[in-house]
Amino acid sequence: MNKHSILNLIALFFLLIFALINGLFWIAHVHFTKEAEGDRMRRFALAERLIHHGSGSFDAELKQLMIAPSSLSGDFLQFHGNQIAVFPFGKMIEYKGKVYFLKTPPPMPPFDRPPPMFNSGFLPPPPFENFSSVVLEDLKVQSTWMSWAVFLSIDLLILLFFGFILKKLTPLHRLKNAIIEFKEGDTHLDVPIEGKDEISQITHEFNHALEKIASMKEARALFLRNILHELKTPIMKGALTTDCLERSPDQERLKRIFNRMNYLLGEFSTMERFSSGEMTINPQEYRFVDLLDHTCDILMCDKKNITLKGEDSALIINVDFELFAIALKNLLDNAFKYSESKPTIIILAHAIEICSLGDPLPEENRTFTKPFNRSYESSMTGLGLGLYITHSIFQKHGYNLLYHHDSGLNCFRIVL
Repeated sequence: MNKHSILNLIALFFLLIFALINGLFWIAHVHFTKEAEGDRMRRFALAERLIHHGSGSFDAELKQLMIAPSSLSGDFLQFHGNQIAVFPFGKMIEYKGKVYFLKTPPPMPPFDRPPPMFNSGFLPPPPFENFSSVVLEDLKVQSTWMSWAVFLSIDLLILLFFGFILKKLTPLHRLKNAIIEFKEGDTHLDVPIEGKDEISQITHEFNHALEKIASMKEARALFLRNILHELKTPIMKGALTTDCLERSPDQERLKRIFNRMNYLLGEFSTMERFSSGEMTINPQEYRFVDLLDHTCDILMCDKKNITLKGEDSALIINVDFELFAIALKNLLDNAFKYSESKPTIIILAHAIEICSLGDPLPEENRTFTKPFNRSYESSMTGLGLGLYITHSIFQKHGYNLLYHHDSGLNCFRIVL
């Protein structure tokens, strides 16, 4: 799970807001419940005083207090009701949704005669024989359904708003997946568009961009296929004609030339698929000397024209045979083109160096991560696309291509 995801951050934000609102509501609910209990207790206390006043009619006052004497007995309420509060001189009992106040007798002294230290004339209070039980009923309805309805409505609105936001942001997830698939080479995508907001507009433009890229890619593939087909036909005819000639050094030379041209066409097709991301590497373990022999065959050069150092190291590397040979061929081809002496290949434990005498590369030409720059575009000597392709192949293998110039030598190091 991506902790920096917008959807995850929004979900966490809504969760915190939801928990905060519910927590505040619960605190308010507890507060108002205690206030209601305190108000009920004050009304019961006033009603008790009115009942024991001893003179006058107090029905109107009890009605104002929303209190009325109950016909239910105290014993009945204590047996069938639910005790919700106990006080020194009374109890609050809930029965069938109503609240009753039951008057209880005061506590009796725990002694029969006065202690010796008190005045002998002091007598204990008489027994509380004339106590009359009082049962009061609360007529005021303490309903909480309104507050619960408001609370549930707020929660429902929050959840609906959260669902609405998620629905609006879901296309971002689909768009991200489409971009990943596009990066992997699938340009024939059509991301569903819903709504007219900014995300929908971005998705709409993305679909248009994919259509244009797919059209350009198809046009380029068709153009390259036509070129390869048009070149392959005369090359094959030339190779067949060469086979019909009498065997001679010139016939062998022509045959090698046509084979070389046929291989170059295949190499162009391979490099086009590699640069467009349609080709994946298939690495296996090979001896470097075998890769070098194949490279020399591609260049149509003799291995004697290369000074090899460290040949006895028997270096084994894990590479795609054809692609690595193409990259090595580009480096050796440049060494042959821009040096009057034999290039030198140095085989080390974790690197391979190709060195040749020559002028150093300009600083602006030492960045191999771009296929062309201004100096390449106006140059007729190359050293642009070839090194870019070579660097891309090594990078695909997990290797690095480094360059340095020392004592008149141009050295390209392949760091394994």
